Amino acid sequence: MPRELIFPDDVRPDFEGFRPAAFKFLRGLKRHNERAWFMAHKEIYETEVRFPLECLVATFGPGSGLPVRGDAKRSPFRIHRDVRFSKDKSPYKTHASAILSRSGGRGDTGILYIHIEPRGCFVSSGFYMPDPAFLTAWRQRMVREPKEFLAIARKLGRAGSRITLEPHETLKRLPRGFEEQGESPVADYLRWKHFLVSRDVSDDEAGGRALIKIIRDVARAATPLLDYGWATYDALPPKIG
Repeated sequence: MPRELIFPDDVRPDFEGFRPAAFKFLRGLKRHNERAWFMAHKEIYETEVRFPLECLVATFGPGSGLPVRGDAKRSPFRIHRDVRFSKDKSPYKTHASAILSRSGGRGDTGILYIHIEPRGCFVSSGFYMPDPAFLTAWRQRMVREPKEFLAIARKLGRAGSRITLEPHETLKRLPRGFEEQGESPVADYLRWKHFLVSRDVSDDEAGGRALIKIIRDVARAATPLLDYGWATYDALPPKIG
């Protein structure tokens, strides 16, 4: 996919999928995670990975009809890893990723996340590791109105989506301040650290326009969860300083 043209803002060609060269590059980067190899293959990265990702997120700009939107410049994550506080000093991520959010930027609470990795692609939407004040407010709201949240969970289930976590992603005990809620209908949810709807994506699906429909489907399915979280977050007292 040529990059001879300079595209302004969110203007990008239609997304046609990540070609086999994108997955070949990411597999190679996993084997040779070093600057010399990356620089020798940087043009492939720009053409086959970064530019198609920009085209993909630009598909979901303002007016897409979804609760979240993308921005060709702000939505994709950098390929470079932040190694300042990590024992792993590998300089590059071995996947490509981007988010859709209420503003199109990466600082929003409540997002849709796109992850492109050979045999590991997925799309996820919701609230990942919300900050303590927000998570506490979320739990308090569930305790006050358990039927409200359980109705959302059932609605997601009817739409073919579920909010599920792996065992290691939940607290072993009820969180502090909620110890007396063991018999609550939402007791299990009180131990959760985040709330997400996810969908695995095959490499073949990521290789074509089917990925656009998958993202739309996940975003629409997650809308009740996103609305619930945003209403909870927006009701928090403003931060001072």
